[in-house]
Amino acid sequence: MIRLLTPWPALLADIGEKVLIVADLHIGLEYELSKAGVNIPYQTERIQGELLALCREHKPDRLVIAGDVKHGVPVTSFQEKRELPTLFEVLLTEVPRIDVTRGNHDGSIQELATKGVEIHGSKGIILGEDFKIAIFHGHAWPKPKALEANCLIAGHNHPTVILRTPLGIRMTQRAWVKGVADPTKLAKAFLEQDDVKYGGDPVAAFDDHYKTKIGEPEMILMPTFNDLLGGLPVNGEAPQSLLGPMLRRNAINMENFEVYLLDGSYLGKVGFLRERNSY
Repeated sequence: MIRLLTPWPALLADIGEKVLIVADLHIGLEYELSKAGVNIPYQTERIQGELLALCREHKPDRLVIAGDVKHGVPVTSFQEKRELPTLFEVLLTEVPRIDVTRGNHDGSIQELATKGVEIHGSKGIILGEDFKIAIFHGHAWPKPKALEANCLIAGHNHPTVILRTPLGIRMTQRAWVKGVADPTKLAKAFLEQDDVKYGGDPVAAFDDHYKTKIGEPEMILMPTFNDLLGGLPVNGEAPQSLLGPMLRRNAINMENFEVYLLDGSYLGKVGFLRERNSY
């Protein structure tokens, strides 16, 4: 139903339609780096080529970018204005439609979108019928209806893992983080952030207040598609250091989430890896 497209930081969801999902392109990062004195060649053509290769191989019905297509905030750089419309146009030669769930770097993204690209709000989108997926960036709360989905998919955190070689050298690698979310924690966090007063079971209160029934969704935190970005090492950061209200408000207990490298290697659960990293 959902599979990691090893070794790419991309997902393919077969939910009655084939949906290719990526996150955090951050087109325009090079312009920001140049202002800090770090000059590297523009990477948009390379990123475009990688996305085209994925579309040609898997032939999705739609491409969903889970936020932060662009990098510059609050100002859109000349690089983004020049390259993003072309990127969309080229991708639309291989995929029928593109959806973007707005990320915290995507101010004015609607001005750069071409025909065939639909921009959604920060609360994300829900796709599928028998098997539902909710896709959002992660810097804002998703819509309550998203918690009916079988799988929640988010970007924003740029998850990585710190690895140590036998010689003691530390390196950081992009990683997938996934696990099953606790419906009680989800319900409690949503009710509290909306200042909803309730007594008794928070799941029942959530169902009653939002007219939405929470299941036990799997949650997947996506690695960045742009490999030049830094990230948050899930085995080196305290939970409160992670980004986004769902993680910082304890809606998700990541200790039992599993961590995988892009090549598919299973490293263990977050709690175990944090413990090992403290040695």
